[in-house]
Amino acid sequence: MLSLEAANEIIWKKFRELPLEHVEVDVWEAVDRIMAEDVLSPGNVPEFSRSMCDGYAVLAGNTQTAGNETPVSLSFLGEVPPGEKANMEVKEGQCAYVSTGSMIPAGADAVIMVEQTKIQENNSVLLFKPVIAGERIILQGDDLKTGQVIIKQGEKLNPRHVAALVAAGIYRVKVFARPRFAIISTGDELVDIGQEPAVGQIRDSNSYALQAFITRAGGEVVRRVLVKDDGELYRQEIENAVKCADMVLISGGCSVGIRDFTAQAINSLPGEGVFIQGVSIRPGRPLIVGECMGKPVFGLPGHPIAPVILFKIVVEKLWHRLTACEETDMITAVVDFDMRPSPFTHLLVILEKREGFIRAKMAAPENPAQTGAISQAHGYIWIKDLEKGLSQGQIADVYVF
Repeated sequence: MLSLEAANEIIWKKFRELPLEHVEVDVWEAVDRIMAEDVLSPGNVPEFSRSMCDGYAVLAGNTQTAGNETPVSLSFLGEVPPGEKANMEVKEGQCAYVSTGSMIPAGADAVIMVEQTKIQENNSVLLFKPVIAGERIILQGDDLKTGQVIIKQGEKLNPRHVAALVAAGIYRVKVFARPRFAIISTGDELVDIGQEPAVGQIRDSNSYALQAFITRAGGEVVRRVLVKDDGELYRQEIENAVKCADMVLISGGCSVGIRDFTAQAINSLPGEGVFIQGVSIRPGRPLIVGECMGKPVFGLPGHPIAPVILFKIVVEKLWHRLTACEETDMITAVVDFDMRPSPFTHLLVILEKREGFIRAKMAAPENPAQTGAISQAHGYIWIKDLEKGLSQGQIADVYVF
C-alpha cells in the first residue's frame, strides 16, 4: 500500500499544472490570503530622513563636550514642522527644532531629545548631553529600500505586512483566488442540520467540519449536498460538482462494501478516474483520489476524524504546493503519555503549558478516534513508526489546526 509521502507525490505530479486564478484586492482585505507574486517596494521608506523624537537636529560633532556642568550652546535656526519640507541647512554651531516624524534638515546628522536641552532668551539652545552621528534619526530607506521584497509569492499576507505595504504606497496586491470546493456527503443514514434523526440515522457532521477547515485554509464551499447510497446519484452529483468547483471532496462510500460507490462513480465519468485507492495511514486508509474532467476528486472515508486529517495532510497539502505556500503551523511539544505500539499514524492531541513546557496530551483518550476528540484537539502528531509509537517525555512535532 502507498505511503502518505508517495501518495502526495503522485497527486502532485497529476495536478501540478492545475490552472490557478489570481485576483487583485485591497491589502487590508488580503490578510491570510496567499500571495500570487513577489511584492517589491517601489521606493525608499522613509522617503527622507526623519526624526524619531521631539528635539533638536544638530551636528553630532558640536555636542561632544556637552554635560550637565558644561552645556554646549548652539544658535537656534527655527522649526521644521512635521509634514513640511526642511527649507534650512544646519551648519557648525547651529540647531533646528524637529518633532517626531519631521524631516531632518540638510547638514544635521543627529537629534538630541528636547528633555536634554534648554532654550535661552537670546535665541540659543543649551545642550546637556553629547550625541553620536545617526542618533534618533531614521535614515532614508532604513525601513525599506527601492526594490526590496516586502512579501514573497506563496507567503500568506499577515497583519504585520499591511503597514509596510501601505507605507511603500502599495494599496492593492495580487493573491490567489480562493479555491472552490464541492462537498458530497454520502450515506442513507445521514440527515442534514434542521432534521431530527430517526432511529438508526445520524447527523451529517463531516461535511460541516470539512467546510470549516476549508474556510480556515482560505477556500470556499460552492456546493454541498447529501447523497443516498445509489451509484447513479453518486455519478450525477460528482459530475455536477466538477463543473462548479476546483476540487471535490466526497465523504463516505470509499471502502469495498456493497454500498460504497465512490470509486465506481469516479471511473464512470470522463477523465483518468481513480489512480489512488488506499494509503498507509490510520485513520483514513481507504482514501480514494481520482481525476474527473481535469479536476481532483478526493474520496474521504466516513470515519469520524478521517476527513479532517486527510484534508490537512493531502488536500490542503496539494493547495499549498500549487501556490508555493510553505507555511505550516507546527510546534514542538513534550509527549505526556505512552502509546506503544500506536494504532494510529495521525493522533489528535491537546496542548497545554505546564512546568515551563508545552505538553501534548491525547485527545479523548477513552475514544481518540471519535468526533469528540476533534472538538478537544489542538492538532495532531504524525507517528511514522507504529511499532515504536510514542513515549512519555519524548519531543514530538505537533501540527496545529
